[in-house]
Amino acid sequence: MSVKPYALYSCVDIRQIINRRAHGEQELLEGIEEVHEDSIYYHTHSYYLHGKYDYDLYPNDFATWVADDVRDRLLSERLAVLDPFQFENLEALREEIVNTIDDHINQLGFSPRALTGDAFHFFRAHIMSFPTGITVRSRKELSRAIRTAMPQTIYYHFFEDAFRKGSRSGSLVQWVADELGDQDLAEKLATFNPYRLHLERIRSELLSLIDGSPKDRGEAGAE
Repeated sequence: MSVKPYALYSCVDIRQIINRRAHGEQELLEGIEEVHEDSIYYHTHSYYLHGKYDYDLYPNDFATWVADDVRDRLLSERLAVLDPFQFENLEALREEIVNTIDDHINQLGFSPRALTGDAFHFFRAHIMSFPTGITVRSRKELSRAIRTAMPQTIYYHFFEDAFRKGSRSGSLVQWVADELGDQDLAEKLATFNPYRLHLERIRSELLSLIDGSPKDRGEAGAE
């Protein structure tokens, strides 16, 4: 059976500051309610694309600001454990963030402010994708491509081409199912949660999934 080749993409983001800032948790809540969803995406995903795991303790900008500038550890920890993979789309994630902050403020009875820290500045990102020039036609080629791919390529296929488009999995997983006919691998990739890891760990986990099955070990012996 002829396999349609799959082209790998990479991406960069162009960050744009918007005319919105917050000096306290109530203003943060209101901003999250009202900004464009591109801003929600940026503040919950730039952690992964820009390698912020090297220096940030929290996996999204909201949790980081609340911890560092408002010094509200309880809310920062509640925001830090929110997992985008558990939500169907950005609007569902936005609603959960809003509900979490609102519930916290209601429990406290007041809205903590960044009295000695910086205001939170809202940004939005425009993601620009482009082909890498790499195409794959088999599991072996996919494994080789993932092994050497730039981190931004991994980000594109498991974040931008998935959750950003309202899906748990992107076109790569669909290609594995439809073109390779490998439902087992497709299901493993579809349920793989990239939000638990930074990009290099994601690469390692993906290679374990791709290389680890008996079917793939059989393919690895053939060119």
